[in-house]
This record gives sequence, structure tokens and C-alpha cells, in this order.
Amino acid sequence: MNVRHHLHRVHRVATTPVKPHHSYAALAVVTFVFAIALSSQSSVVASNQTQLVAVINPGAVGSDIVDANGNPVANPSVSMSSSPFSFDPQVATGTLGTPSQKVRITNATNMATWSLTIAATSGNAALWNSGSNTMDYNDPGTAGRLTIDASVSTVTPTNSYTATGLAKGSLSSFNQGVTDSITLLTAGVTADKPGRWDVAGVSLTQSIPAYQAPGSYTINMSLTVA
Repeated sequence: MNVRHHLHRVHRVATTPVKPHHSYAALAVVTFVFAIALSSQSSVVASNQTQLVAVINPGAVGSDIVDANGNPVANPSVSMSSSPFSFDPQVATGTLGTPSQKVRITNATNMATWSLTIAATSGNAALWNSGSNTMDYNDPGTAGRLTIDASVSTVTPTNSYTATGLAKGSLSSFNQGVTDSITLLTAGVTADKPGRWDVAGVSLTQSIPAYQAPGSYTINMSLTVA
């Protein structure tokens, strides 16, 4: 199962010289009286100080798949357990988030609240594919269904951040048109802002129908933080 980690223009204003306005009155003499006041002023001394201005713009909130050193993983994937062909229904299991491919959430905004969700990249009509063979991931019956349990996951704050205000998702199964995305982690109003956290150990279970054709099945899933 592939996981894709779904966060100024300067205008120059031209200035137009303003010409002085002259008013003329024929056969009229206008006398202007100028009053000039002179006062004693101290000389102006230039300052030898300057002010440095550094602007840090607000960032975004998002997710990524990183390795043990925190570097993005180019082609992240989750390997499910293999199963033999069977005349009976069976299951395949896997784990989203490992030491070498953990989910990292970064909140670089001044808003504390967000949710991390997972859903099929191409929508709820997506299927597991192996060549011409397919299998459902969101059928409530016996055609195939993916169940995710985020309650057993591990959330690790990075740097000096904390896990305050974070709530793990619960056991949930995809159900086409009913449950098209599943929440893995939610941040409440008391969560750190900014903050950064790593998520690992999310449990995955795919039910496999009886008589499912042998093959190497894949499905693309996306993580979203909003």
C-alpha cells in the first residue's frame, strides 16, 4: 500500500510630478506679504545606530513520511503480510509508521487545531489492484475491507514540544460512501503551536475474500492534515 503525503510580488508605484497651479486675474494687482521667523536651532547629528528587521512569516501545517534521521522518504510504502490462496476468507495485516518510515506532522502556524486523516488517493471507488485482478478496501460485506486502528499508535513529540491536546483516532473501517476517510490523530486547542510530532504503530488489517486470485496487490492512500 503506497502512502502519499497528501502548506510577494512587489508593486512599484509610479509617481507623476505635480505641476504648480498658477492663477491669473486680469487687471488686478495682488500683493503678498511674507513673514519670516528665524529661530535658533541646534545642529542635527547623524545617528551611528541602525535597526535590523527580520520577518518570520507563518508557515503551514502538513505531514510527511520520514526516515529515522528525519529525512523525507522518496517512495513510502507499507508491506502487508502475505497470504496463500484460500477457499475461506482471511486477513492481511500491516503497520503504518515504522522507525524507518514514520509519519511526521509539522504545524508551523499559530493555530493549534488540526486533524490527520487517511483516505484512498483516487476516491472511494478505488480498488486494490494486481494486474487485472482487483479487491475492495471499503466493502462492508465480504468483498474486502481495510480496518485501521490508530488507538494503538505511538505519538512522539520532537524537540521540546509535548503531546498535550493530542487525541488518537479509534478503531475504524472504510465503508464506501459512509466512512471514506479515517482520522488518525487530532490536535485540540491546547496542543502546541507551533509543534512537530512523529506517529508510528498504526495497525492495518485488510479482510481478503475467499477465492481471491493470487497476486501482489497495491492501493494508493493519502495522508492529509487540515
